[in-house]
Amino acid sequence: MLRLGICRPNDWSGSAVDFLERGFRRFCSQNRAVDAKRVWVGDLRITDSLFELTEQERNQVEAGREGATDHLYLLGDYEAAASIPIGATLARLEAEHALLPAAFYAVLTTNLYKWMRVYDYLDAQEHAEMWMEDLSDEESEASVYRKVDIEIPACIKRHSKTLKYRRARNLLREIQPQTSVARELIRQLLEMDTHGQGHEHAWPGQISENDVPGIDTWLMDAEYSRPGCLITWYENDAINACFDEDAQHMGENGPCQPNVALPIHLGKPVKELDEEVRRVFDHASAMLRSLASAAKIVELVRDLYDEYLREHRIESGLPVEPGAAGVREEQL
Repeated sequence: MLRLGICRPNDWSGSAVDFLERGFRRFCSQNRAVDAKRVWVGDLRITDSLFELTEQERNQVEAGREGATDHLYLLGDYEAAASIPIGATLARLEAEHALLPAAFYAVLTTNLYKWMRVYDYLDAQEHAEMWMEDLSDEESEASVYRKVDIEIPACIKRHSKTLKYRRARNLLREIQPQTSVARELIRQLLEMDTHGQGHEHAWPGQISENDVPGIDTWLMDAEYSRPGCLITWYENDAINACFDEDAQHMGENGPCQPNVALPIHLGKPVKELDEEVRRVFDHASAMLRSLASAAKIVELVRDLYDEYLREHRIESGLPVEPGAAGVREEQL
């Protein structure tokens, strides 16, 4: 950490943990963690255990460990799924260009998937299909599950299968919107996309048994990661209903995997160790900077949604509150 400039000599106070924490906090601050925290509720941390341990379990591990640990891990996870009601934004973009909503959606979700599990209409479709199998025709007709497909905006349904990431990114660069809000949305999205270039999602499942003995068994017993965001068309739509049902059962049958997990092998030769630490921190930097740009996008999306609510409210005089940062309250 000293060799790479992440920590400084004056960070040392006699504790290796404090030394590392000071350097890592400064690194996160320099990479716009404060901006990211305006929307994303979670944490990015360095720890000596890939698995979440109770204090008693940690004490047992420490007692049975021979010598110092030979691994550290960069772990990223989310305590709540950030609400992104994107329907009003897509309608605004469609007024600028017919392909703009699908292009915007494709690039946004492609980048977000690099740092988190995204819950959107595709997850809702999977949930609905599973539960509709046990319903009668009459029950199915009256269920919220039918609405999942019905509520997909035409601008997404028409173009999502053919307008993939690369073409979508090129379209965003070519289209010149007339309104300032559309220009700002695209500017922030292209900035977000630039930060994420060259990075892929560091799922725990990508870590091999050779790198971390025992990980295969742990992954078999663990559940899928909790979502970092919930993309709906409008709050309380069918996607939200499916998410609420899914969220009730997350973590019931085992610990949820972290959204991001990158190991650091401390036993490597110095040069290889430095390269690995640099790679891990490059990923952390890209993640924080991408999510900082994404936070500005989400705030714009929420503003447009609040504007939509004011324009379409049935009863006059009702106050409109900004969308909540999180829609799930379960503790990890």
